[in-house]
Amino acid sequence: MEPDEIAGNVFGRVWNFCKNNYDDTLECLTNHSPDELPNFINSYLTNEEDEAIQNADQNFWESLKKEYEKLWTEEITRELRDYLGDTLELLAESIIQSYEIDSAIRARHLKAYAKILDEFGDAIKQALQDGKPLSEQKLFDWYIKLGDSAFAVSNYNYYEEIGYLTSLYDLLDDNAKLEVLSTLLDAVADVLWDIEEKYLPELEALTNNNS
Repeated sequence: MEPDEIAGNVFGRVWNFCKNNYDDTLECLTNHSPDELPNFINSYLTNEEDEAIQNADQNFWESLKKEYEKLWTEEITRELRDYLGDTLELLAESIIQSYEIDSAIRARHLKAYAKILDEFGDAIKQALQDGKPLSEQKLFDWYIKLGDSAFAVSNYNYYEEIGYLTSLYDLLDDNAKLEVLSTLLDAVADVLWDIEEKYLPELEALTNNNS
């Protein structure tokens, strides 16, 4: 058996295990990082694959690890794109669903959130044009600004989650980071459209009905 075939099989089994046994797929994938491969690979090998590894040289193992790392990075990148992109929409929805405040105030909060989101989009555009991804700290700072705008109070669970996601982002190489940012730019555009075309008109209609 070839090392890339074994790596593909192992990663497929890891991915299935994570999807079927963990609510947080990212956490599980992190526990199965390439650096940890020697510690868990035996649990995901068939007898034939195990024998192939045992009889192979160091170059075989290095090739296997390199291919596993490639597959792992691709999946982490996809998961991060989804998590970070969905967060932008969820923050907007959290403002809409703040029923303890009236619709006029929610509309003002939503406009403030949209302003920061638009600035975030500009920062992403500049990073993509320069071919230099945002640092972990800058990405974290943007999400904290957005969260503060949406919640209007400290939300420590949110801060912790964003810190975790941006720490994973920092594990990626520049190309993967730029891929994440490119997808985030699309998410920013989608959420801004929802705010302008759907959420704000709905809130303004409620405000008019209550006036």
